[in-house]
Amino acid sequence: MGNNFATAFDRRTALLVSFVYFVQGALGISGVAFPLFLRAEGWSISEIATFSFIAGLPWTIKVLYGTLSDALPIGGLRRKPYVILASALSTLAWLGLALFPQPASLIYVWAVLANLGFAVTDVVTDAIIVEHSAGTSPQLYQSFAWGFRSFGAVLGGVAGGLLAQSVPYRSIFAVTALLPLATLGVGFFIHDPRREGEGFGRLLSPLLASLRSLFQGDLKWFCLFLLVGSFSASFGTPFFFFLRERLGFRETFLGALSSLTWTGAILGCFFYGKLLKEVPLKRMLVWGIVLSSVSVLSSYLVVNHWSAATLFFLGGIFGYVSLLPLMASAALLARQKGIEGSLFALLMSVHNLGQILAAFAGGKLFDIIGLGNLILFSAVVGLVGLVFVRRLRTI
Repeated sequence: MGNNFATAFDRRTALLVSFVYFVQGALGISGVAFPLFLRAEGWSISEIATFSFIAGLPWTIKVLYGTLSDALPIGGLRRKPYVILASALSTLAWLGLALFPQPASLIYVWAVLANLGFAVTDVVTDAIIVEHSAGTSPQLYQSFAWGFRSFGAVLGGVAGGLLAQSVPYRSIFAVTALLPLATLGVGFFIHDPRREGEGFGRLLSPLLASLRSLFQGDLKWFCLFLLVGSFSASFGTPFFFFLRERLGFRETFLGALSSLTWTGAILGCFFYGKLLKEVPLKRMLVWGIVLSSVSVLSSYLVVNHWSAATLFFLGGIFGYVSLLPLMASAALLARQKGIEGSLFALLMSVHNLGQILAAFAGGKLFDIIGLGNLILFSAVVGLVGLVFVRRLRTI
């Protein structure tokens, strides 16, 4: 890799982050099976969108997990125990879906718990990235992390499509449970220096400090950018069933489309990490907004297998050239404040809140305005982010 690259960031941290994100990407093995499972149970598209909103709620309070890991070490350790416990919770939840999938209320419980474990693991891994971020290393860490997550998702998409067409959905959920179990094992190898805990009396200190930071300087504009930039998620569920029920795509092809998207994402990570990391982040954010809206509008051109394959692949490239500078900007805004885990998690909570609110609103709007108008609306809302990015001063 060369000496300059080796000194830019810690190799051990990069390897850990790469593995954890690979496993997170591979969790997409259930990405085709889960909505089809709900559809087979008689759920409407709007109901599935609502389910996605509720199941995704643990991602909107990531700051609480960051606060816990910052302020309340377990056995003197801030990161390792949380990764292990959260991975165990996610494993048990997926096993619950496999063994006890009914009634509907229980499906909600298992899905929320699975996402809770996943979200906590994600927060702690992000905190490790932030702690090691300096200079251009945030861009490099994000390229490694999301590149390996994309690779895991490529494998998960192919495997998930094949499994969804050939084995019962509950068996796929059991296979999915093995992935957080692998993260649990890796958690034991995290290098986590012992620290003094602050105790429950000071638990809210980093959380309150993070919340105050959101209303200061660039962070307030960045949060508004995160919210409007997430609206491209609004038509995800309706579009999935458009592909399945209107265009007649089989499970294997839906899985292949997911893999093509993530293959494009790998190239997007490569382009960004190798060719674009020196471009000023603010300029990259502007380019990302435009590329994201173009990608959304390209959905109109999906009319058959070939057009879908081409546009999903390009969408993966555009999506990650847009996403990585966003993540790098968040890391730089969160560092050197003494509350890295909490503040970065709060920014990601805002981002995730925008996505699940968009998905929920999209499910409702789909019933009113239809898929075509929903796609156009999503593209226009995304462009509003240009207003907020132009107000950033320190990026």
